[in-house]
Amino acid sequence: MTHKDYFRYDYFYWKKFFTRKDIQKLYKVLKNHENKGFNDHPAYTATNKDLKNLKNVSAVQWVHLKELLGKLNDTIVLTNRQEYGFNIDYPLLDFENVLFNTYLKDNFYDWHKDGSNHALHDIKFTVLINTSLKKYSGGDFQIFTTGGAHTVPTFNDTGDVVMFKSDTPHRVLPVKQGERNSITLFIKGSKFV
Repeated sequence: MTHKDYFRYDYFYWKKFFTRKDIQKLYKVLKNHENKGFNDHPAYTATNKDLKNLKNVSAVQWVHLKELLGKLNDTIVLTNRQEYGFNIDYPLLDFENVLFNTYLKDNFYDWHKDGSNHALHDIKFTVLINTSLKKYSGGDFQIFTTGGAHTVPTFNDTGDVVMFKSDTPHRVLPVKQGERNSITLFIKGSKFV
């Protein structure tokens, strides 16, 4: 795979990194190991408007997923090493949550950045996996680049993966029909100075 095959603007992508069978295995792990104590946090704009409207956000601890997602984790580390050089010295710990997101008709997640309020570490990369097993329309993923809003066309198929700097504004447009599913991983490292 060459650089131009998987890089576009401010993100990296891998088409069909996971097979449908892989995705089914991930859902089996969710069914058997969902972290019932996880509560998703609401998000609001400065004017108290809902920033997100999702059907459900579930979580599974990394310990249950690392065998299935290990190759992706290695790809993330290698991409960072070759392209960014960020200090991602905080490997995913067994107890950390990986998020499973479900969007139904009219669900969305408006413009936002991912980050941490922790004094010692930041979220360096957001990594999304398209885990939709059924057809859906709408729900396009967009990032905001120097040219404005950019729809990421390489994130529309089951098993597609996209990785971007977490401080890049991004959103999910409303789903028009069907069910859109994804997994989110947050890759952490020492605080930017």
